[in-house]
This record gives sequence, structure tokens and C-alpha cells, in this order.
Amino acid sequence: MYELVSPVNSRGILKYLGLIMIGIGGVTAFPFLVALLFSEWGIAALYAVIACTISLSGYAISRLLPDYELQWKDAMVIAALIFPLSSLLSAIPFAASTGMPFLDAYFEAVSGLTTTGLSVAPADVGPVFLFARSWLQWIGGIGIVLIVISVLIPPGVSAFRLFTVNIGDQKLRPGVVGTAILLAEVYGAITIAAFLLLYLGGMPLFDAVCHALCTVSTGGFSTRAASIAAFPGPIIPLAITLSCIMGALNFALFPRMLHDPRELPRGIQVRYFILFASAGTLLLTIILAGTAPLADAFSIAAFQGFSAITTAGFATVDIGSLPAPAKAVLIVMMWIGGCVGSTAGGIKILRIVIIMKLTHLVFIRFFLPKEVLSPLRVRDTTVENDELQTLIAFVALYFTILAGSSFVFMLYGFPLDNALFEVSSALGTVGMSSGITSSALPAVLKSVLIVDMLLGRIEIIPLCILLFPRTWVKG
Repeated sequence: MYELVSPVNSRGILKYLGLIMIGIGGVTAFPFLVALLFSEWGIAALYAVIACTISLSGYAISRLLPDYELQWKDAMVIAALIFPLSSLLSAIPFAASTGMPFLDAYFEAVSGLTTTGLSVAPADVGPVFLFARSWLQWIGGIGIVLIVISVLIPPGVSAFRLFTVNIGDQKLRPGVVGTAILLAEVYGAITIAAFLLLYLGGMPLFDAVCHALCTVSTGGFSTRAASIAAFPGPIIPLAITLSCIMGALNFALFPRMLHDPRELPRGIQVRYFILFASAGTLLLTIILAGTAPLADAFSIAAFQGFSAITTAGFATVDIGSLPAPAKAVLIVMMWIGGCVGSTAGGIKILRIVIIMKLTHLVFIRFFLPKEVLSPLRVRDTTVENDELQTLIAFVALYFTILAGSSFVFMLYGFPLDNALFEVSSALGTVGMSSGITSSALPAVLKSVLIVDMLLGRIEIIPLCILLFPRTWVKG
């Protein structure tokens, strides 16, 4: 914290942003290949020019500026800048290829890279756009920084700090580059598994590719206006649910499971994930049983419950038509979110568990002598005071932003339940909509949702540090 008294090194940050721009340019090349596949020559040329311009600009910036070893505050500022910058660059081909207003294109790019899935795009955008935004969600799930660390940044202190701030403290191999490569391999393997589940389940090839990219990233974009309701039968919703669950679990579990399958049920996050998802599904079933046959109520409840808690945001029904109690359950599940170390958003399971343990400890301390030390422990790990302070600040900011954003929606005439649902979906990077989000939404409210999506993906505190005056100017 005291390190923030001195400002960040702007030139050092710009150098690493240049490397990230090279990565963004490389990512932009994939829609170019898809445009060639669909014989969309004009769109292909557009993506080729933009990809080359971004990559060459990033290369020039990174080469012209001197080497610099990132400090923690520099890495946090880069983490806060990555998604707004990447979204801005990704919005350019969106706007140019579809004719959307630039604010709508930026909304769509932010929704993609933050793995949210709320959309204001018109219905006739074409297959290249559908693939491009699904691809953005897949990249947003794995994180552009992970790609850059794996390919462009040499091992060292800077790579370690960028990795830790953006991905977390996961040590699966010696060195962060090795860990980044392993996580990318796990992500790729899960994506292939998701594609096979969907394709063998009867989904057409193009749809299966796009949905596989969006399920593993727990993104929620669909190639169909009706989302998963457009695909008949129970197999595809089941395949979507299984794929979203894989994306919402801590990726570090998967390599460990190869050595010992019992690692899955041992994980405390997995246990609470199952508990919360089951409780939410049961409550939704009870609520919906009054409006539909029990079998249908359970099917809707299970799909929407897991879609909410994994923060994927897919739908098999019109969310706006659900009764208010069902929306309330979905809101709480969107708040909870998936596991730390996954692509899911929300507050995250581990933080919820720590808050529950803290609440229990508060009551226990009333029965203990004041001189007794009673540290907060989660399984075999002690939660340090600074970690607890950060967690409490995060949760307080999370609900403050929820309240403030919902209030803005209410000023525009939306009822509290729908306003809170939409904002919870954006801040949790879920993508379910009560029917509010559309191209007709006022620009102010689109901007509120854009900020909420960015805050949800960046996890608030890095963006607050970005806006902290002493981050840039010496006090």
C-alpha cells in the first residue's frame, strides 16, 4: 500500500502495453481467417489491416521504449488498462464491419472480452461477427496477459508480477511461464472437450465451435437470438451445462486430477459450488413448479441455476417472463459466481467461504477469553489480516457499485427488480438479461453497464488504483 505513494512508471507501463498490443493484433487475425473461409473478402481485408496496424504499433512501442522491471503497482495498472484498451481496439472492426454505432460496438467488445454476454448487436450481423465475438470471449476467459506471458515476455520478475495480478498465485510448474503454458493447455483441452460434447450432441459445426468458445469461458454469447432455446431436446442444454461447469472450476484442479481423481471432491470450492448450485436449483424448482409441470420446472431451474452460478448466462427461457422470486434466486447465484482460478465472475466461491468462516469465528469469539488467539482458517490455510481487509473492501465496493448502478437504472424508470437483475448480470459478468439490454437502451445506461462489466472482470480494486491520483502524480 505504501508503494502507491510514489507514482507508476508511465514509460514502463506503455512498453508492456505495446507487447499486449502485439498479442491483440495476433488475436484479431483469427476472424480474418474465418472471413476468408466464408468468402467475406471486404471484412477479411478490414481485419487484416487492423490486425497488422495494431501489431506493428505495439511492436514499435515496445522496441522504442527501454526495458523496465515492473513493480506491483505497475502490474496492477496494466491489469486495469488491458480490458478497456483491448475492447477499444476490438470495437474498431466490429463497428466497421457491421455499421453499428461505435458505442454499441464498444459495448459488444467489452461484453466479449469480459466474458459477460450482454448484447446490443442487430440480428443480421453475419457469421464472421458471431465468430469474432465468441473468439473474444474465449480470449477474455484465458486472458490476453496469459498469451503474452507465454509467448512474448521472458521469465523474470515482471512476468511473475503480471501473472500474479492477472491470474492469481497459482504454482503448477516452476516459473510463471511454465504455469501459464500449462493453464493454456488445460484451457485448450477443456475447449476441445466442450466442442465434442456439443457437436456429438447434435449442434451444427459452426454453432458448436462458437458455443464451445463461449461455454468454457463462461461467456454466454450465442449464435442464435433465442440462445440455447433455439436447439431442441435435452442433450445440448446438458452439454452446455457440463461445459460451463468445467469453465467455472479452478483450472489448477484438472492437472491434479490426472494424478489423483479424488482431488475433485476434496476441493473446498468444489464442495460449496455443488452446495450453492443444488440449493439454488431446488429453490428455483419450487418457485417454478407453480407455473409449469414439475419435470419442466426442474429442467429450467437446473439449466438457469447452473448458468447463473457459473456466470455463463445462457438461457432456455425468456428470463424476463420468470416470476420475481425466481429472478431473486438467480440474482443471488450471480453474486456468488464460480471458483477462484476459473473463468467465472461474481464474488467467487472462495471469498464467500471466507466470509462464512469469518462470521462463524465472530460468534465463536464471544465464548472465548479475550486473550485467546483465534486465527481465521480455511482448511489448512490461515487467512492473513491484509488478505481479509482486501476481501472486505472488495465486497463492500461490489455492493456499493450494485446499489449505485441500479439507482441510475431506476432514475430512467426501470423497476428495482429488473434494474438490480441487469446490473448484477453485468457486474458478475454473467450476461443474462431481464429484457432491458438492447440497442434502444439510452447511452448513459449502456455506459453504466460497460463500466460494470469492466469492474466485474478486472475485480474493482485494480481499476480503483488506476483512478487513484497518486498512482500517476507524486503526492
